[in-house]
Amino acid sequence: VFVSETARDIFLKNCPYTGKTAVLYNTNESEEILRKASEEVNLAGDGLRWCGVGKLAEIKGFDRMIRIQKRLTDEGYNTHFYALGEGKQRAELEALVKALGLEESVTFLGYQTNPYKYVAKCDLFVCASHAEGFSTAATEALIVGTPVCTVEVSGMKEMLGEHNEYGIVTENDEEALYQGIKKLLDNPELLEHYRHQAALRGKDFRTEETVKAVEAMLMEL
Repeated sequence: VFVSETARDIFLKNCPYTGKTAVLYNTNESEEILRKASEEVNLAGDGLRWCGVGKLAEIKGFDRMIRIQKRLTDEGYNTHFYALGEGKQRAELEALVKALGLEESVTFLGYQTNPYKYVAKCDLFVCASHAEGFSTAATEALIVGTPVCTVEVSGMKEMLGEHNEYGIVTENDEEALYQGIKKLLDNPELLEHYRHQAALRGKDFRTEETVKAVEAMLMEL
């Protein structure tokens, strides 16, 4: 059983396995996520708010997002970046923010027991990871109706569509991700389109849908 089609494809290319396989997405407590997302929260900063969620570790690419925030600021875009998570890279990332002079437009929110209320209040969720299995944080963003822009890692195209139907998937490099975010900033109507599409796609990751798929697999056995 695999968490994404990409994970299954890679496994089958590298392992001499000819048995039965299945792809089952992680189950999200969607009702609880939506309930928590409705809680009030005051976010510092103004302009377009975008966020990244995950452990503050090199593999998650938070340094990429901070450098992108610097480029956006230098080009006159009014944006604020929020980093949700904790990890051993925090001091390094905070030093990067200071070195780039971004103290007023980057906020570290640390580990949150309820990240959903922050993600729901942001205009855009971004994933800059170097690798993922199947991003739970991205599915949670879809559930709360926040548009997603991501680099290509395992599972993103099956989550957001081969042709960016439900969100934007770029090549896995910093420049491509920057261009993807900039495209949304330059086209507010496109960002609004993906807000609608995010909520639509998020329904496929509701608890009843993912549990139903697991139950069907178990009954087959």
